Amino acid sequence: MISKNKTLKMITIIAIIVLSVLYLLPIYVMLMTSLKTPLEITQRTYLIPTLHLQFKNYIKAFNLVYHSLFNSLLISFSVTAISVFLGGLGGYYLARFRTPYTKIIFILVGIALYLPYQVVLIPLVHIMAKTRLALTYFGLILSYLILNIPLASILMGTFFLSVPEELEESAEIDGATKRQIFFKIVSPISLPGYASTAILLFTQVWNEFLLALTLSTPSTTTIQVKLAEVKGSFVALYNIQMASALIGVLIPLFFFVFLGKYFIKGILAGALKG
Repeated sequence: MISKNKTLKMITIIAIIVLSVLYLLPIYVMLMTSLKTPLEITQRTYLIPTLHLQFKNYIKAFNLVYHSLFNSLLISFSVTAISVFLGGLGGYYLARFRTPYTKIIFILVGIALYLPYQVVLIPLVHIMAKTRLALTYFGLILSYLILNIPLASILMGTFFLSVPEELEESAEIDGATKRQIFFKIVSPISLPGYASTAILLFTQVWNEFLLALTLSTPSTTTIQVKLAEVKGSFVALYNIQMASALIGVLIPLFFFVFLGKYFIKGILAGALKG
């Protein structure tokens, strides 16, 4: 038995190491490429570190993408905050008010989530053009809200289904209204659900490319669209593009770490209270 356990442990460790190397290898290549000169990149020595680190590549990259970073921050944070708030309200309604209509809505929204958003791209662009919201910040934000509020409602609704109804019944007996129950009882204990939903929505909006390419202008370009432009039209500046991509990864990474911390705390707090 001891021998089998050691063998299984060794296989697990080797599998973790191999998978970690495969996962981190592209990031390592990106980092090495971002610190090289164009001449070194043409030599195709992607895995070999350079002896002459070109940190000025990051300065050039930041000067190219800083405005797009601000645009993505504005759009992503706005969409995430509004979607999580409205999605929480909608999800609570779907989870607690059990009527024939809510069941139908829950099923229809769930089915709609499996449709690729490219299906609604043309009608959405047409609506934005008719309302004169196309090529504006508000038009991009509204478009992402239309696509992400249903997802937030389903995610929060499924999370609210796991919240014991006895807590709400006790508060209702004490005289609390539905609004007080939601904001003072259900929402505080649902912070892990809010955090995980916010992480998913923020990452999805931050990384979205096609809709941003269709509805953005040079002044409202998001980071993903800008990364495609940084490559260059005649000469492929992969070192600048890789530096720009790494800069663009930092914000969603910090967002994940920040909310992930509260997500873990929420789980531990719930476990200790239970």
